[in-house]
Amino acid sequence: MKLFILLSLFSTLSFGKTLILIGGGKRPQEALKELVKRTTPDKKLVVFPWGTSYPIESFESIKEELVLAGAVQDDIICLCAQELNQTDINEITNAGGIYFPGGNQNKVMKKVMKYNLKPVFHKLYNQNIPIAGTSAGTAIQTEYMLTGISSDTAEGLGLLKDFVVDQHFHKRGRQKRLLGALKKHPALYGLGIDEDMSVVITDNKRFMAIGPSIISFYMPSSGPYQRFDFEHGGVFYFQEGKDK
Repeated sequence: MKLFILLSLFSTLSFGKTLILIGGGKRPQEALKELVKRTTPDKKLVVFPWGTSYPIESFESIKEELVLAGAVQDDIICLCAQELNQTDINEITNAGGIYFPGGNQNKVMKKVMKYNLKPVFHKLYNQNIPIAGTSAGTAIQTEYMLTGISSDTAEGLGLLKDFVVDQHFHKRGRQKRLLGALKKHPALYGLGIDEDMSVVITDNKRFMAIGPSIISFYMPSSGPYQRFDFEHGGVFYFQEGKDK
């Protein structure tokens, strides 16, 4: 019995710090399976549809897909209310997994800042609680978040270091937008996630592409930014500000 408990604990912790970022469009089922697999057993997978005017509909849509990916229906909960109470805050601090659907990233961050939740999400992330997002839920994960207005940036969650991320990337022709943001923050790298694509990031070091399109990685140099594309199953490593 003791051996089983130790092995179970080890398997829960062995995934490391996880971000699962989806570029919009169709959510790759394999990416959602990664979220479910890495969610802490016997804890809730909490959905935050704060960027949309239709939170219930957004929640029901992702809930259905998460169940198909292996999640227990009763373990998926929504923080859909306009205002948060102490029970809601407790649900966040005890979450086993986090998911931010799409919408408007500025609305999401406004609510995060209103309730001073950045430290809470950082604590969860550092405890190996997986954090996932789609579109706007992807945009918020960086320190400098694209606002959706040209190449302007604002404060994001800051979980993904060293990067600016853009979504719906090739589908909506956002290369110019991302490069504009990188010119404002020349020490940062760029990550363009296309529609129907996702990237699973472990410990801010290992990036794995999932989906039918590509992930584009932009590395600064003395001249123009160098771009590298990764297809489904492609993996690249990033460590201490240096690509490897």
